[in-house]
Amino acid sequence: MTEPQSTPGVFASRRRKPSRAPLLLFLILAAAVVGGLYLLSRAKLAFSNGLAGPVRLSLPHEPPLTLAPGESVRVPLPWGRNVIATWELVRPLSADGKPMGEDVRESVLLEGRWTTISRRARARSNAGDFFAPLITNASDEPLRVTVNAGLEGSLDCGCAVRPGARRTFVGYYRLFENSTVQGAARGQRSALFRNLGSQVLAADGTVGLRFDSADLRAP
Repeated sequence: MTEPQSTPGVFASRRRKPSRAPLLLFLILAAAVVGGLYLLSRAKLAFSNGLAGPVRLSLPHEPPLTLAPGESVRVPLPWGRNVIATWELVRPLSADGKPMGEDVRESVLLEGRWTTISRRARARSNAGDFFAPLITNASDEPLRVTVNAGLEGSLDCGCAVRPGARRTFVGYYRLFENSTVQGAARGQRSALFRNLGSQVLAADGTVGLRFDSADLRAP
């Protein structure tokens, strides 16, 4: 009986090499999963501004971020490293371009763990207790504002709050139980709010103060 003869090399030429597409797809998916887990579990700073003025947030090797009052931001942190974050109040400027109020800032150590670290710019912190008088001038002339007048650490805002101004932000100042705010007009006439420590209840450290013409008296 005659056996069918095969031509040498015919079957060999029809064999296909194993496809590498499944392996490449697996590697791509694995890399995507690992990258996603890294991004999700990487340490982050969740920072919010709890002050009445803008703050500037600074981290090593990152451009500074300026946050408006009430604004929040999430910033990735270097993996496995401790870094120091610093926030500082962007002080308002007087008419002659000089910063008003105290320099308010705080530095915090952030540990590079697999978690989200929450921090907040606050009026009461390790940097001290501060408050922000919001001046309403209901008199008919400009008022020169001095905070903690008559106390050690008295500070002139270097500004003149114009008549009709409402809740004018003139910066943050040291807060004591006996803190004062003085509004002074021409002719040595002035009015003084006393013992403001217990009256500053807002979380952002603000307290509204209204000066009327009838309040301004000569010494």
